[in-house]
Amino acid sequence: MKRMKFFLLLAFVIGLLGFDWELTAAVIEVKASVTPTEYSGACPKRFEFVGVIAINKPCVVKYKWIRSDNAISPVETIAFRRRGIHRVASYWELGAPGKHWKALEILAPNHMVSNKAIFKLDCLQVAVIKPGMQLRTDLVRPQIDCIDPAATEIRFEIVRRDSQFTGRIRITGVVKNIGNKAFQSGPNQAAAYLYQLPPGATSGGTLVAQQPFTDLAVGNALNVSWERDWNSSSPNEGEFPNSYRLLIVYDPDIYMDANKENDDCNGNNNQKDRSGSEINDMLR
Repeated sequence: MKRMKFFLLLAFVIGLLGFDWELTAAVIEVKASVTPTEYSGACPKRFEFVGVIAINKPCVVKYKWIRSDNAISPVETIAFRRRGIHRVASYWELGAPGKHWKALEILAPNHMVSNKAIFKLDCLQVAVIKPGMQLRTDLVRPQIDCIDPAATEIRFEIVRRDSQFTGRIRITGVVKNIGNKAFQSGPNQAAAYLYQLPPGATSGGTLVAQQPFTDLAVGNALNVSWERDWNSSSPNEGEFPNSYRLLIVYDPDIYMDANKENDDCNGNNNQKDRSGSEINDMLR
């Protein structure tokens, strides 16, 4: 009897050792936000969207954006290497007045749909001043304060040349406050992201560098950089080069907090793209 109990206990212990105690990879929360939420002026207007994806362990996430006009959006895939909160971005430029929305739909590793990021568009006609017409100065509005961090530039630089066609390249994205008022925010509310995109891709890509920022005075700039080896004579770089994208990403709640000193007045200049084919021109 004692031997039987021993074998039963041993089998139970072996079963415990073989049991997978880890959680199944899953998206546990997804949210979407839009900037701005309301706009009245000249059309078309570009609206910026940020999706927040929370995962419980590293995994590959497949998602797509869905819209109120039922437009078909491509499925995007991103491999997240750590658990926690991750952000993705998109935009929608349109000239149809009214209320619209965009949401983030998770397709894998599980299915989940975010809230609808609703925005309102009011298109106004812009008066054209013709020669000889007099402008009434009493109707001119004073300049409005504008906090405007912008993705202004992506620089390519040869850090080391190994041969005629090969070397090490530094890719640098530049974010500059081109507005007339300083940007002042709290930690983890704004960051500059630098992506490397596969040949021909217009979305997705791999995040290669990021630079959080909290303060950016008028006219000041910050850089986010990444280095890699490059061979302009190879098929991977020379024939099918990657492209690079600089993106300013904000916390979805940044426009809903009590701080008005961190509200970007212009979301149309938060993205800058540049093709790696220009690196080939530098190495030839």
